[in-house]
Amino acid sequence: MGSVQITVGEFEIFVIDDHIGLQRDPADVFVNVSSAEWEPHREYALNEYGKWESQWRGHLIRRADGIGDTVLVDTGMGTGPYDHGPASGELLRNLAEIKPSIESLSGSVRSGLGVSGIDNVVITHCHGDHIGWNLSDADNGGYSPTFPYATYYVAARDWEYYSKPENANDAFDQQVSPLRDHGVLRLVNGTLEIVDGITIVPTNGHTPGHQCVLVRSRGETAVITGDLFHNVAQIVEQHWCPVFDWRTDLSIASRRWLLWRAMVEEWIVASGHLPTGMSIGKIAEIDGKPTWQPQ
Repeated sequence: MGSVQITVGEFEIFVIDDHIGLQRDPADVFVNVSSAEWEPHREYALNEYGKWESQWRGHLIRRADGIGDTVLVDTGMGTGPYDHGPASGELLRNLAEIKPSIESLSGSVRSGLGVSGIDNVVITHCHGDHIGWNLSDADNGGYSPTFPYATYYVAARDWEYYSKPENANDAFDQQVSPLRDHGVLRLVNGTLEIVDGITIVPTNGHTPGHQCVLVRSRGETAVITGDLFHNVAQIVEQHWCPVFDWRTDLSIASRRWLLWRAMVEEWIVASGHLPTGMSIGKIAEIDGKPTWQPQ
C-alpha cells in the first residue's frame, strides 16, 4: 500500500492507504440487493471470490509549491492489531513516505510530511475506519492528538448524534470526543471553506453529519467522497445502500446530487473505499448510464 498523486490546479492530492478491510459477502452489506442484481456488476465490482473488500485510507491535500496549509481528509482505521491482514494500520508510514514539495520561488517549503506537517484534519464522518489515527497513545498513559499542530474538523451533527448515550461507541469515545478537551476540535455546520480552494460540503445520510471535501483550483475540481458510496457498482446503482447508512433516503439523495454534479462538471472523484489503483476517477455517461473511469 502506498500513495497515489493527482494534481488539481495548484493542488496535489495523495491517496494515503491505511489498511485493507475484511472480505464480505455483498449480500451481508447490501442486504436489499439480490444476487441477480449484482450479476451485471460482479466482474468489476467484486473480487475473484465474489466478495466485497474495502480499502481504508485517508487523503492528503497540499499545494504543489509547498506554500500554505496541508489538509488530511480522514485518518483510517488506526493502529490495530487486526484479526486479518497486516498487524497494524499503515497510514502514518505511508504519509511519511511522501516526497517533499518542490521549493517555492521564495525558497520556503512546507513538505506536508509526517504528523507535524499536517495543519488541518477533516473527518468526513465519525465511523471507526475514518477516525482511527485521530489520537495516539501518549507518554502519560492517555491519548494525545496524532497530528499535534492540526485543527480537526468534525460535523456538528455527527458530534451531537454520537455524543448521546444511546448512540455512544468506543471509537467515537476514544478518537473524537477527547479532541474537544485538547482544544483542537472545530465543529462544522454546513458548508465551510477551511483553506482557500478547499471546502467542506454537507452530504448527510450515511451518518447525520457526513461531509465531502471539494478542491477547486484553476478551473479544475476534485471531490473526496468519504462514504458517499462504498462500491463502484453504486455509480450506476445509486439507490443501492449498505447497512452502514444511517438514513437511506438522505444517503441516496446526497449520492445522486453529488455524482450528477461530478459527471456533468467533469470533477475528479477520490473515493474512500474503492481498491487502490482504481479509487480515483471520473464519471462519464456511456450508453445513457453513469460509468466509473479510473484515472
